[in-house]
This record gives sequence, structure tokens and C-alpha cells, in this order.
Amino acid sequence: MKRKLYIVFDRFHSTEAGGLVSAYVSLYDLLKNEYDIEIISVMNAEGENHDRLKDVKVHYLTKTDFFPRLKVLVQAVKKFRFHIVLKEIMNLIRYLAFIPFAKKKMKQIISNKDIVISSSPAASMYIPKNAKFIQEIHTKFEYFWGTNKLGRLQSKLMSKPYITVFRTKSDMEKGSHYFNSTYSYNFIDKDVFDHTISIGDKKRKHKIIYMGRFVKEKNIPKMIECAKQLKKKIPDFTLDMYGTGGLVEDVSKLIHENGLEKNVHLCGFCNDKNIFDNYSLLWLTSDFEGMSMTIIEAKAKGVPTISTNWGDGVFEVIHDKEDGFVEDTVEDIVNQTVELMNDKELLINISKNAYANFDEFSKENAYNRWIKLLKEFEGELK
Repeated sequence: MKRKLYIVFDRFHSTEAGGLVSAYVSLYDLLKNEYDIEIISVMNAEGENHDRLKDVKVHYLTKTDFFPRLKVLVQAVKKFRFHIVLKEIMNLIRYLAFIPFAKKKMKQIISNKDIVISSSPAASMYIPKNAKFIQEIHTKFEYFWGTNKLGRLQSKLMSKPYITVFRTKSDMEKGSHYFNSTYSYNFIDKDVFDHTISIGDKKRKHKIIYMGRFVKEKNIPKMIECAKQLKKKIPDFTLDMYGTGGLVEDVSKLIHENGLEKNVHLCGFCNDKNIFDNYSLLWLTSDFEGMSMTIIEAKAKGVPTISTNWGDGVFEVIHDKEDGFVEDTVEDIVNQTVELMNDKELLINISKNAYANFDEFSKENAYNRWIKLLKEFEGELK
């Protein structure tokens, strides 16, 4: 009989919400033959799409969604929208007041023999105090132990985990000064891709891809400015942007205002990772990331990334000037793009290096790390 393994979310997001749920889809596929996996979600976000985990049993601790949106609260105060202010304050009160009730409900689901993996400190707040569990951090260390107010609040209120798993070695080293820490890279199962690699093909010529959420931390306006400046040097380039999020309409306006309709296209959500075969480069202009899944997916198809420096972990997934580039200014991003697009041999060499480096983030490596961690944790549960 398989041992029970629970994955705990504060809010079980849609599979279109970005890398977090994609990471757990991959983890589920990685461990489903070894463990009986179920999900616990503190809140129920109605209307969310969970198609890629549709066969997994989900326990909801409450039927409603009261996740506090502090940025919305601040903006509402500035604009004197007091009905929104009142709503978000009530959500914050419910968010905190539900902690003891959630812990009692969770005790009715999990036993001291079950493996529990928390998706973040936001979920760890609701785990019973004496329960042993593994906590994962999918963003960078500073989000929960830095200046971010909500993140700091969540990390202070969370129950203490047995071990915290970061996405990068650099974040693990930061965390190890305060608590038991390790790391496990995001990973990709190469079987989800076909075996065609189109490095050097004409269909990739002057074509750039962005794949991710349309949210503030991705700094999409910077990407649009890069596109504006690139058009002056390579008029026939295209930037196809795949994803969803609250800023899609704002980005659409920026594209129109800068006269980029023929170059920059909003393509919506795409789950077909083989789409990378059509592109020369991946652009990423984020202000912060945990460990970008998109960069790894692009490497599986030999697509190198030009990225901003979103944290120390960027240099673990991009070996600068070998299989991608880390550039911070619009000018440097554009100049590096121009150089690659005008030097086919250089682009092919960088692309081959990106493809070769994918194995570092393979399913096999991840499986070995996770099984070792879980077996050690099982020993603690006896």
C-alpha cells in the first residue's frame, strides 16, 4: 500500500496561473507511482481550472476565497474607494482568523504517518503546529524573509517545517543561516516534448518568445520598450507573448501606443511546449523569480534566454555568455539580441549549449533528489 502524501496550498491556483502549479503537476507525475497523492487547499477559488490535476482528490477547508490583496487595498485607499477598502480589510481579518479553524480541520485529514508538503509559508500558516512537514519556496528567498510585508507576515505566522526546499542553491545557502534547508531545481520531463530540434532553421529567424504570466513582477513594460528599440534595428522581428494575467489589457495598450502591432503579438495561454521550436530567443525582463520554469522549457528545445538579473539563481539556470545572457538595461538586451540575430553561427552555438545544459534540470535528477529527501523524512515520522 502506498504511503499518503498531501500537498498543501493556501489557494489551489489554476494550471494557467504560472510556474507554481506547473511545478506541482511535474512533481505529481514524478512521485505518483511511489505515493498516494492528494491536495489540501485552505481556500476554494471558484472557477479555477485544474485540468492537469483533475484526477487528484482535493480537500477544501472552506468553500470561499478570502485571500487579501494588499496592493488592491493600498490603491483603494489612495482613490477613496472605501467599499473596496472595507472588503479587503474584511478579507485580511478572515485570512488571519481562519488559521486556528484550518489547523483543526487539517488535523482531521492528515495523520502523523502522512507526508505533508507545503507549497509556501502562506500554506504553512494553516498546518497544525506539531505536524512534521516539508516546505517549498517557489520564489526567491527575499520574498518571505525580506521587505515584502505580506511575505514577512506569512513567514512569521507559519508553523515550523522539518526542512525548507528552495529552488536554487543560492537561496538554500541564505536560508541555511536560519533553518534546515536544501534545494531542488525545477525540472522538466523531456517526454512532454517531441524529438524535433529546429536549431538553425529558417522558421526561427528573428522570432522571439515570451511565455509567462502578465503580472507586475515580470516587468512587461520593459519588454515592450526592448521591442520598441529593437524595431529600429531589425524591423522584421516578431515577439510572440504567451500567457494570461491581470495586465494583458495594459500590455495591449502599450503595444498599440508604440506602434508595435505588426511585431508584438498577444497569443494567449499555450500549454504546447513544442512551440519553442519556432523561436530563436526567449526574453525575460522580470524583477524577481524563484527559478524560471520557462528558461528550462526553452532549453529543452535549444532556445537560449536573454534575461534580466532577477536574483542570484539566474546564474544557476543561465551560464552567462555560454548558453544565454544576463543583461539588465534595455540597451544591453537589444544589443545582445541584434548581435545574435545577425550572427547565425554564434546563435547556433549558444542554442546548442542551451540544449546541452537541459540535462541539469532533468526528471531523473529531480527524482533522485526527491526520493532521497522523502525517505529521510519518512524516517523522522517513525
